[in-house]
Amino acid sequence: MMCTAYELGKRGGSFPERVTAGAVRTLLHLDEAPRIIRPTTPALVIAPDGNIREMAWGFRRPVPGGKTKQLWRTIVNSREDKLGGRTWSRAFLERRCVIPASGFYEWVNGPRGKMPMRFSDPGGGFLWIAGIWEEDRERGEVFSMITTEPTNAIAPIHDRMPAVLVPEQIGPFIDGDLQEFGPSAAALVWSEGENFLKKDKDQGELF
Repeated sequence: MMCTAYELGKRGGSFPERVTAGAVRTLLHLDEAPRIIRPTTPALVIAPDGNIREMAWGFRRPVPGGKTKQLWRTIVNSREDKLGGRTWSRAFLERRCVIPASGFYEWVNGPRGKMPMRFSDPGGGFLWIAGIWEEDRERGEVFSMITTEPTNAIAPIHDRMPAVLVPEQIGPFIDGDLQEFGPSAAALVWSEGENFLKKDKDQGELF
């Protein structure tokens, strides 16, 4: 199950130069307890101008074959090797964004079924994940997370991972100069996470 959940909560560490002072204040005032972001959930995204915008996670695309009404599917991740395709190419060329996260999850088979493995920054800072966005007629602005080849640590768990950017990549990515990602150079640590899918958690407010 490719990354279909990540966390957003208050973190320390430094902030990239391209993030505005207002966006920094917003991120520093997040709750200490991280909020689980799942497909279609509204989340905070860093826009190309460095400001915070709220967008829902996932591009909607029609499913062929609906007989009585139009059916839709939500695509939350955009593979690096598919960014030139029809679904992603325009957004990748024109509408890039950065997704702040306090951690992301991949799933493994455990003795009691699937369990989440949580990946985060070893220094307690934010992870900055490459993303793209578009305007949805019904849902407003929506974003998708770019995925790429895994690092050696993630490869035994999954053959893809979020494109986590190091600080010096953020400017070139937003400006459209960074075209390829590969395994992330960002340091990551992992731990066994709690299976939040079994809980009915109150998502609360973003701000």
